[in-house]
Amino acid sequence: MGNFGRSFILLAGGLLLGACAGMMNEDEDSTVGSHLVQPPAGTPLPPAIEAGDIAIVGQEVAHAIMDLPAVSGATVPPLVQFKGVTSIIDQPIDTDPYTQLLRDRLLLITREKLRFVEHTLPPYIPGKKRHHAEPPPAQNTENPDYEILAELRGHATADFYRVQVQFLDLRTNEVLFDGLYRIRPEAGEEAPAGAPANPSPDQPPQPGQPPPAPASNVPDIAQPTTAAPTGNTTL
Repeated sequence: MGNFGRSFILLAGGLLLGACAGMMNEDEDSTVGSHLVQPPAGTPLPPAIEAGDIAIVGQEVAHAIMDLPAVSGATVPPLVQFKGVTSIIDQPIDTDPYTQLLRDRLLLITREKLRFVEHTLPPYIPGKKRHHAEPPPAQNTENPDYEILAELRGHATADFYRVQVQFLDLRTNEVLFDGLYRIRPEAGEEAPAGAPANPSPDQPPQPGQPPPAPASNVPDIAQPTTAAPTGNTTL
């Protein structure tokens, strides 16, 4: 009985440890399948910075990139490519909201220091005023100098994801910036199932569709009809 009791306690302890390990794995950071540059195998991963959401990540990354000597010292803003956020999360997710929010924040903050293939801006030269007759300087608008890579990872059912963002020099394949952040999942942009296909009165009509009829707050109550006067009516 003594051996049986000890075996039972060891078995129960093992199951408890396994359950605890499963709970810890819910927030485990795994880079299996990553397309980004990662540390050598066996090297501990750096801790993720608490960012809250992908928009804050875009703000932090934008300022970090602009502080790089290759960017801050450039007379003509270099051309950058950003193809969107990818995912290695264990289940398929919609990455469009992450791409949209990250791209918008990057374009807004770095508009005077970077030009993007997706949204090319004119060169910014501080302290110099050009006459209208002066031709603009030659720009690289086809072959980007740098690329921004962003990748989500984690568990689809977890309360937090991790997003890794790198700023890559395409001429040397050198990673000039590498940031890892912990964020909350973003809500998808797709309409919920069963939503009406017709636009609401507050939305503009789609091309080719007639405008919706104005809504009325007056209840639809049948009005009494008035009979036409006859010749025998006494006034």
